[in-house]
Amino acid sequence: MDKLLKIDKTGDSRLLKEIKKSLGLKLDDELFLFSGKDYLVIKKVQRPSLSARFKSLSEKVEKRFKKEGVKEDVVVEAIKWARR
Repeated sequence: MDKLLKIDKTGDSRLLKEIKKSLGLKLDDELFLFSGKDYLVIKKVQRPSLSARFKSLSEKVEKRFKKEGVKEDVVVEAIKWARR
């Protein structure tokens, strides 16, 4: 966003509107703010979705199980044990 905004009576709302528009912010999005003497850096926190995190974890577990030689029947028994 390359824009010069002058703070006037509506400056607060215009500034927030421009930031929200520029970063594509939605409800519950998180921002990281870093400031110095005469500057402010605003960064949208990018976190993968829960399904993406689960998929990544699942792939890592599957790869490790294959490497360690863990068989499917062992996993099935472990799941049964954990669900008791």
